Amino acid sequence: MILLLSRLLCAMPAGLALAVGRFFGWFWYWILPVGRAAADRNLRNAYRGELNRFQRRRIVRRCMDIQAIGGVELLRAVEYTREQSLKYIHQTGMEHVDRALEQGKGCIVVTSHVGSIDLMAYSQTILGFPIHGVVKNIQWKPAQAFVRAVREHTGLGMISPRGSRDVIRQTLANNEIVAMIIDQHANRYRGIVCEFFGMLASTSPAPARFHFETGAPVVTAVMYRRGNTSHFDMTVEPFEMERPHGELELDIRHNTERLNAIIEGWIRKDPGQWLWLHKRWKVQDNPEGWKIPGKLRHLVRDAKRSSPDSPL
Repeated sequence: MILLLSRLLCAMPAGLALAVGRFFGWFWYWILPVGRAAADRNLRNAYRGELNRFQRRRIVRRCMDIQAIGGVELLRAVEYTREQSLKYIHQTGMEHVDRALEQGKGCIVVTSHVGSIDLMAYSQTILGFPIHGVVKNIQWKPAQAFVRAVREHTGLGMISPRGSRDVIRQTLANNEIVAMIIDQHANRYRGIVCEFFGMLASTSPAPARFHFETGAPVVTAVMYRRGNTSHFDMTVEPFEMERPHGELELDIRHNTERLNAIIEGWIRKDPGQWLWLHKRWKVQDNPEGWKIPGKLRHLVRDAKRSSPDSPL
């Protein structure tokens, strides 16, 4: 069924395929609104009165459109070409990746679910950049097989988070690129509690940790869709790790907080392009048992004063 839908979409002109994606987004929002209430709650809590109901509704609708269009593009990616990447991805800053690789220690790319994370990766691997993404496997085997076919076609390597430490080290030692997405909730044994949109959020410290272990340079990358078109603006910037404390764990936390702040800035620039549907703030909803630094303890008190569903 996935292959049939993929072939049907690949046979369509790009404009018609985008229209199909927008229809799926409309259907998702109005007819099968799975996740819509959770996204609205996340927006209420993150912006704390800055947005009215109609503004939140527009952002959630845009979020669902972006995800649906991205799904259509992924289904068409089995025929994605180098020429499409050069035509539609307007990139700035990839020279920073080149400079990083010149050091021979690999490169760590920190990114988020702004825009189209899948397209950002495979649009660059098809141009020859040796990128390996750290992502979870899809449980539904047909979907996993299809995504694997896309990645093989475009040259995108994948690293499973489970038992990934040695694989990431080896990939960097091979002077290749490891892309890390750090804007989702990290499990207790993987994450550290930071502040994100004024709330407690568990974030993966992997970029900072692997930088200090291997010396691999770090860059940040974000890609925004231009309206509802196939054109994207991609920006890559160098990220200099700081050592203000001289103690490894404190410096890892310091730089993870800085990366969190950068991602929050990306989202605030165009909130409709971020994935508001997932449970980013599980720690804020239930802070018990988490190791929370003293400077963030006031957010624990805020969590106890507000129920998860109270409008802020």
